[in-house]
Amino acid sequence: MQSPWFWKKWHKEYQLIGYTAAFLFFCSVFFLWFSYFKGADAVIHWQKFHDQKTIETVSHTFQVGTFEFAIPIESYITFEYFNGSNLAPNTFAFHAFVLMLALASVVLLAVITTFERFWYFVGAGLFILFIASLRLEVLHLFGLIGQWTTIGTLIVYVLVSFYFNAFFTSASFTIRLITFLLITLTFGLLIYFFSGVAFPFFHLAVTGYVPAMILSAIFIIMVAHEILASFIYLTSQGSTSVKSLRHFSIISMIYMTNLIMAYMHEAGFIHWKFLYINFYLLLTVSAVLSLWGYRHREPLYQNITQFNPFGAYFLISLGIITFSTIGMLLGTANDPALKVIRDFIIFSHISFGVIFLVYILSNFVNMLNDDLNVFKVLYNPNRMPYNTYRFAGFIALLGFVLYSNWHEYVYHSASGFYNNLGDLYQVIDKRGLAEAYYQQGREYGFENHHSNYVIGHREGTKNNLEQAHRHYKLANGKRPTEFSVVNEGNLYLFEDRFFNAIFSFRAALTTFPDSGPIKNNLGYAYTKIHLFDSAMVMLEQARNQPVSKESAEINFLAYIGQEYVPVKADSIVKLFNSSSTGVMSNALAVATLQKQSFTSATQPLADKKLDLFSATLLNNFIVNKLKTSDETFINQALSIASDSINADFSEAIKVSLAHAFYHQQNVNKAFQILVELAYLSQSRQGKYNYILGLWALEQGNADLAVQCFDYAVEYSYKEARIYSAIALAEAHQQHEALIAADTLLQSKDSTEKEIGQQLKRTLTAQLSEVLNQPDAEKYRYFRYRIGTRDSIIFNRLLPTFADANLKAQALLEMAQRQFDFGNTATAIRYFTQLDGLRFTNPILNERIQHFELDLLASRGQLRLLSSKINEGITFDQSLSLEKMLYTAMLSEVSADTVTAKKNYHILSTANPFYEEGVIAAARYFKSHSSDPTKAYTILTEAVHVNMNSIRLLNAYVAEAVRMGFDEYAADAAIQLEKLKERR
Repeated sequence: MQSPWFWKKWHKEYQLIGYTAAFLFFCSVFFLWFSYFKGADAVIHWQKFHDQKTIETVSHTFQVGTFEFAIPIESYITFEYFNGSNLAPNTFAFHAFVLMLALASVVLLAVITTFERFWYFVGAGLFILFIASLRLEVLHLFGLIGQWTTIGTLIVYVLVSFYFNAFFTSASFTIRLITFLLITLTFGLLIYFFSGVAFPFFHLAVTGYVPAMILSAIFIIMVAHEILASFIYLTSQGSTSVKSLRHFSIISMIYMTNLIMAYMHEAGFIHWKFLYINFYLLLTVSAVLSLWGYRHREPLYQNITQFNPFGAYFLISLGIITFSTIGMLLGTANDPALKVIRDFIIFSHISFGVIFLVYILSNFVNMLNDDLNVFKVLYNPNRMPYNTYRFAGFIALLGFVLYSNWHEYVYHSASGFYNNLGDLYQVIDKRGLAEAYYQQGREYGFENHHSNYVIGHREGTKNNLEQAHRHYKLANGKRPTEFSVVNEGNLYLFEDRFFNAIFSFRAALTTFPDSGPIKNNLGYAYTKIHLFDSAMVMLEQARNQPVSKESAEINFLAYIGQEYVPVKADSIVKLFNSSSTGVMSNALAVATLQKQSFTSATQPLADKKLDLFSATLLNNFIVNKLKTSDETFINQALSIASDSINADFSEAIKVSLAHAFYHQQNVNKAFQILVELAYLSQSRQGKYNYILGLWALEQGNADLAVQCFDYAVEYSYKEARIYSAIALAEAHQQHEALIAADTLLQSKDSTEKEIGQQLKRTLTAQLSEVLNQPDAEKYRYFRYRIGTRDSIIFNRLLPTFADANLKAQALLEMAQRQFDFGNTATAIRYFTQLDGLRFTNPILNERIQHFELDLLASRGQLRLLSSKINEGITFDQSLSLEKMLYTAMLSEVSADTVTAKKNYHILSTANPFYEEGVIAAARYFKSHSSDPTKAYTILTEAVHVNMNSIRLLNAYVAEAVRMGFDEYAADAAIQLEKLKERR
């Protein structure tokens, strides 16, 4: 019996070549299976698209008069969904194919030179056809056009091969092989360095497609019966075989039944849930078995060459070409060409399998029945010749092809060729030509995925959604991928056709039931129509797939935030066990929205170059920690946001940082940032001026608020019209306020109408009418109609208040007005009237306590000031500058110049609306600075922002006169008088 390790009897030289060829063979097999398992991922990858929504929360609230205001601040939640990328040609697959094709061709040519003269000429003629089919002229080698490159190549190869076959017949196979390898390497180097086209080997991959497909078909036919032949070996080997015929019949029937079922499933005749034979596995097994089976066929071709070793080299080389060709087609997702290959595999195995069974039963049924070793004489028939079996098998194969419409295989092969051309020109970046070839591929290969996907993706990027729909439907018609079905569903999302998107994704799940991206996108689509339970189920299932886990968790938290579902954000993060920036940023938004603390570890400053998620994380962290962030963190965040590489995210982060500076009482910096953004931004001027107006109102500068709200009204931003009318009333611009109130009355909005009615009633009422109205109306009349100098009217109105809280508030505000006006004695007189009033508002009580501190500080009564502070008066974050002022004043008295200077320096720039601090700082530096202009500069900068402050203007006029800037002092004095007249 012959040993299965037949190569061990070869000469060492042939063994080495054989091992090398076998290594290349198994590399090509690995290439096929690697490409198979890689699938469409080899040329398409998942892109993650984002849908970001603004979640507006309240930075803080404040009250001006009887109106409460909320300052908005924005966090962001981000949804993430999958989209298939554009098809990126797999250049590695093409180049690997060319390399394998070249090496296998070299071995084949070396083998051909060993043939007898007739068969050498046959082989050489086929090799000439092979080289001619490569169309080497497309390379424009040395700038040559026409057939010169092909002719020159053929002359070299043919002459050398003829020399070996006719003259140097004693040359060893190694010399022949090395010679052709060196010639091929030389041509390869010439092509690489002197080709006139880009990616020359890619061109060779395209032109090598046709001959490689033909050679692959030949190899598939050659090995189609090998599995059945192996059954003969298994059932009839040795002297112990029993019931060989029965065993062979049973195993062959099972095998052929599985082949037929696989064919019927491939053809769409049946759709059973059954484990069908994998066609590539079928070919792989057949090819490996053929290495032994082909040896036993040696009597059929021994007049051409011997199996050991040249027949083996020949078979292995064809196998290398076949598997590398299929590997290239799989690696480039060239599905129309793969359709031809797959059908040819199953047709060949069924056709030649059935006829081979006839061949066996015709020749060897009696031997099988007698349990004789048929395998030894399998290719020595006594009735039906082997060539008859081959011819009949080929006729049966043609029958399959004709029944399945042979035109389709021609067209699909052409489609595969045009797809390769499209890939080539896409790599070369000639997109017009690429698209033209993809269109050709689409026309030849109906419903082929490759070209329809590329065109569909391109039409989608051009926003030609109708055409994109059409091509994706064609791509999904026969051989869909996860990428194509997801992209088709996404088109509906882009069109806001959410129900269509849901139906599309649900249909896709029937084809790809375990697809994480599809489940994630379906969950996202459910969020669009607020189907909470369905969205949660899909997102939970998507979390179980590694590819979609993070996206599903991001969407889970985003949807929680969108629907205001009461959950603990920290707990969700711990449940997910995730440190993803996307998950963290959404969790922070949820925590802010639901007023939760957020303690999960996160590093918002870790990324200096921001992307969408790291920028969102930084923004949402700032918003969540708005009142607790320290100055160091805020400045580091501002540095990152100001970096030019983060320009895309700078604006949103700077807005939140402005809020952070504001809460740090660095009001000046907050205003600077937001004013700059309002100047630079065209689309958000309304929003930024709206916030600036609210800040100005809170800081007590109604005139500045009016200016800001004017811009916000121009852009129709939110409640800007209401706030503008209130600001006008606060600024005592009564005529303009009345016009604004009339405008509100014409609105269809009930809130605007109500505010308009209140303002108009207050602005048009007579004192005699107000005296008999509710206290709220009296208070509004005092606030908007009674000026600082109208003490008589105020004294008449005050006793009529029945509500102690409103009466105390009116007294406090009149005292503050007098104090700001410079009438400290009058302010004290009104302030003392607060004694004995039994009001119950704790916030009002706190305001009264702090105003008393202002009075004491302004009069220099520092001992009493210190005593009052020690009585338990508290200073929250919003009063930190006030506390700093008192600390500075007490330090100054106690000669602690370091502390005093440090605090006065902060007071000089932090908040121009805190007049007491600015004026105290200017006073201090007037006598404690080597720069004689420092006090003037402090006041100038403050007045530039807070230009409607009577106290600041008084201080500025005095300092300007002292510095000799009489003209500036005169202008400021005129402005000061105008302000006093209005107030």
